[in-house]
Amino acid sequence: MEMFQSDQFEMMKRTILCPKNEFVDDINHRLIDRLQGNQVVYTSDDRAKSTKDQGDYVDYLNTLEPKGLPQHKLIMKINSPIILLRNINPVEGLCNGTRLICKTLLPNVVGAIIATGQFRGKHVWIPKIPLEPNPSDSKYLIPFIRRQIPVRLCFAMTINKSQGQTLDYVGLYLKQPVFSHGQLYVGLSRAKTGKNVKVLIIPPTCSDPGTEYTTNVVYNEVLAKANLS
Repeated sequence: MEMFQSDQFEMMKRTILCPKNEFVDDINHRLIDRLQGNQVVYTSDDRAKSTKDQGDYVDYLNTLEPKGLPQHKLIMKINSPIILLRNINPVEGLCNGTRLICKTLLPNVVGAIIATGQFRGKHVWIPKIPLEPNPSDSKYLIPFIRRQIPVRLCFAMTINKSQGQTLDYVGLYLKQPVFSHGQLYVGLSRAKTGKNVKVLIIPPTCSDPGTEYTTNVVYNEVLAKANLS
C-alpha cells in the first residue's frame, strides 16, 4: 500500500481478480481503508423514471447494484485506482474498462490520470452523469436513473472485467468456483508470465463447514506454472 503513495503507475501493473462483484467490493473496501489520505464519499442521486414512484422508492433504489452501474456510495482517496464503467469519450481514451489514478476529488467531478494504454499519463475529468440499468435486466422491476460518477475502485476487479488487460502480477482469489473453465483461463492468463500469478483457494473450515469452495479447477499448462496457496 505504501507503493501507491510513491509509484502509482507501478502498482497499476498488479491487481487481484475475483469471479464475483461481491468479492471485489469486499477487497476494495478493505484496501481503500488502508490507503493513506482523507476519503471523499460520493453518493448517487437515484430517481424512478415514473414520477408516481419517485417519492416511495428512493431508499430502495439506493440499495440496488445493477451490473455495469456504479455503487450508490462511492468512497475514494487521492491516488486510489479506479476503473471506468462507461464509454465517455473513446477518442480521448475514456472507454469502458480504462483504469485510472485519482488525483483531484471535487464535489461532482473527479480528476484522474489514465494509467494504461496509449493515453497513459493523460489527465482527464470524469463528472457525475445519469445512468440507467440494462433494460434486459428484468430483476429490477422499477425503471430508474442513477446520477453518479461512472467508476469503481479497482484494487481488485472481476475476471470478466480484466479481459484485454495485460498485467505484471495477478492474484486470483477464488472464494467460490469460477463459472467456467474459460473464465479460469482468462484469470490465469492476465499476467505476462505464469510465475507472477498466485491463486488463493479458500477451503471450508471447521467453524464454517458450509463455506463454498473452488472444486472445478482443471490442471493445465498455465495452472502448472502458477503458484497455488
